[in-house]
This record gives sequence, C-alpha cells and structure tokens, in this order.
Amino acid sequence: MVLRIIILLFAFLFLALSSMAADTKSINLADSKFSETSGVTSLQNLIQEAITKNPILLSLGYQITAQGAKSSWIKVRPDPYFTNSTNTHEYPFNYSSLGEDPMNQVQFALGQEFPFPGKLKLKGRIEFSELEKIKQDYDLSRLEITSRLKKAYYNLYFTDKSLEITEEIKILLETLANTVKAKYEVGEGNQQDLLKVYLEVSKLIEQIEILKKDRESFIAEINSIVIRPQGTNIDELEDVIKQEIKYKVSDFLQEYKEQYPLLLGQKALIEKSQHGIKLAKKEYYPDYSIEGGYGLRSDPMPPMYMFQVMTSLPVYFHSKQRKQVEEAVNSLKAQEENYHSIIVEAERTIKDLYIQIEKNDTLMDLLQTGIIPQARLTLDASVAAYKVNKTDFLNVLDNIRELLGFQIDYYGRPTAYQKAIAELEPIIGREI
Repeated sequence: MVLRIIILLFAFLFLALSSMAADTKSINLADSKFSETSGVTSLQNLIQEAITKNPILLSLGYQITAQGAKSSWIKVRPDPYFTNSTNTHEYPFNYSSLGEDPMNQVQFALGQEFPFPGKLKLKGRIEFSELEKIKQDYDLSRLEITSRLKKAYYNLYFTDKSLEITEEIKILLETLANTVKAKYEVGEGNQQDLLKVYLEVSKLIEQIEILKKDRESFIAEINSIVIRPQGTNIDELEDVIKQEIKYKVSDFLQEYKEQYPLLLGQKALIEKSQHGIKLAKKEYYPDYSIEGGYGLRSDPMPPMYMFQVMTSLPVYFHSKQRKQVEEAVNSLKAQEENYHSIIVEAERTIKDLYIQIEKNDTLMDLLQTGIIPQARLTLDASVAAYKVNKTDFLNVLDNIRELLGFQIDYYGRPTAYQKAIAELEPIIGREI
C-alpha cells in the first residue's frame, strides 16, 4: 500500500514539474504583442490611462500654456498713457478762469514708455527658455510616471507568479506529508521527516500570506499612478516578455545627451541665465518715455503745445546694476555646475542599469539551459534513491525546494530585466 502511494506521489511530482517547465519556456516563446484578451489588464492601456489622468501632467500642461502666453506678452512695450491737467490761479477745474491769465490752461497729453532697446527682446528670450524648461519637465514626468507604472506592473506580475509557484510547492509538500505519514504509521518512516514536512508547509502558508499582502500593495501603487479609486482590483496580467536590446551601452551614453529631458531642461536654464546676464548689463542703460500734449486756453490766448522726453538715471549702478550682473553671473555658474552633475549621475546610472540588463539576460539563459535542467535531474536522482532507501527524505525535500526556487528566480529575472529597461527610459528620453 505504501509503495503504491509513493509511486502515485512520484507520478504527481513528474507531471507538476513538467507543467512548470512548460511555463518556463513560455516566457521566451510567447507573442510579444500586448494581449487583447478580455479580462487581461494591458500595460499599454494602463500607461495611456495614467498619462491622460495624472494631475502632475495635467498641471504641467496648464503651466506650458500659461508660460507660452507670458513669453509672448512680456516682449510688448508698456501701454501708452494719457494725462489731463489744469493750470489755474484758483481751485482746480475752475475753467471759467481760462483767458484771465496767460498761464491758465487745460492740458491733454499722450505718452509712451520705452525700455532701452534690447531689454524687451531679452525678457522674451528669458521667458521662452523657461517655457522650454517646463516642456522638458513635462516629458520627464511623463517618462517617470510610465517607468513607475511599468515597475509596479512587473512587480505585481512577479508576485502573481511567485504565489502560483508557492501554491504548487505547498500542494506538493502536503502530498508528501501524507506519504511520509503513511510510511511512519507502518514503521518505514521517522517522526523527524514528518515534522519537517509539516514545518515546511507552515512556512509556505506564511509566505503565501506575505505575497498576498505584497500583491495588494502593488495594486494600490498602480491605482495611485493611474488615478483609480483605491480598492480597484487587477486580475490577470499580460506575460512579461523579455525585450531584446539591440543597443550597446555606448549608444545610450551618446543618445541621452540629446534626449534626456532633465539635461535638456538644465540646458534651458543655462540659456535663461545667459540671457539674464545680458539683461542685467542692459540695466546700466536708462529707460525713457516720450510725451506730447496740447494746452487749451480761452480767447484771446492761443493754444499751447508740449513735447517732452523723460529718462531714468541709473546713478546707483555701483550698488544696484553691478550687483544684478554679479547675481546673474553666479546664477549661470550654478546652473552649469548642475548640468555637469546631471551628466555624471546619468552616465553612472546608464552604465549600472546596462550591467543589470546584461546580468539578468545571462542568468535567464543559465537558468533555462543549465541550472533548471540540472536541478530537475538531481531531483529525479534523489527520488530514485529514496525509493530504494539510499537517501533520506530531507534530501528529496531540499531538492524539490531548490528546483522550485529556481523556477521562481526564473520569473524574477525577466522582471528585473524589464525593470532595468524601465528605469533607463527616462534617461534616454524615450521608450525603448
């Protein structure tokens, strides 16, 4: 009877492991297109939803519109002005006194202020540089939101696969527990084996509960990014497909300089500071206004005409304009140092992420072509030895746990691979 149970157990193990091996191969063989199957949560649909609804992107969109308007009107001269005044010997607006004295009159004047030539143009360039900075902020935020969403999606996928495999391990161990118990009851097993397998089952139950809570956490993160109500469930996910990278690290190190939104935004700030220096130097030169007027007097007094030019006098240039230039120059230096800092950090990150991509790619191949087949052969050998009492049960248990651990790791590698790509995309400035 015990022998029959053992034979049935080994048959069950063989079928279960064969099924997991087929799942392993499906990671690379599956179609890379996004599934449109009903009930499957598409990553691309989530990304589109996040971009459409995310308040950070919506806010930046409004800022772009507002800054575009500002960069346009800031270049326009101040509005002209109109003045009306009276000159009388008595209280103001006593128009009946006109004509009694040559100085009595009503004046009407029209004037226009003119900033020194070049100032308005520079102000426009400063605001346009700020507009470019906000546009780059938008692109960076869009890529970072997409990257966060992808990583959360990949984490959820790996958690689901870990749950699935852990449940299979639990079922296997529960079946083993029944077999060990049957052998123990007829005197062919020992209590230590029975206690050990029960302990392993309890540990897996604990791990399953942890994974379920992790799953809830990742779903909450996705709902937050996509702006969905918390509590919205996500069921089946698309398979995470290993994405082939046809670029070398040198390609990425060259490409980011032209497309990294954070770097391009910093370039815009440098240009803004450069225009700021030019504007600060222009402040040494005075602004002026021109005014023309007409003075109405009663007969026999003829009308009077007025024309005047007024100008500011930058007499405090040593304590004002000079300090403005000093401020602008040091602001430029600070922005240039920030630019170099971004370059150093970006190149380090690109190199590190590319190493992670290569590492996980290599480990995926090793797991599929070497480690998992060898672990399966080791398990088969230990099972055969256990059948003839040439090895103990703990050795079989360890080999089962080790093989299924490799199965979990094999799902973790493409997840880590894709997460590294997702982290790389904001720096490259595009989806890979």
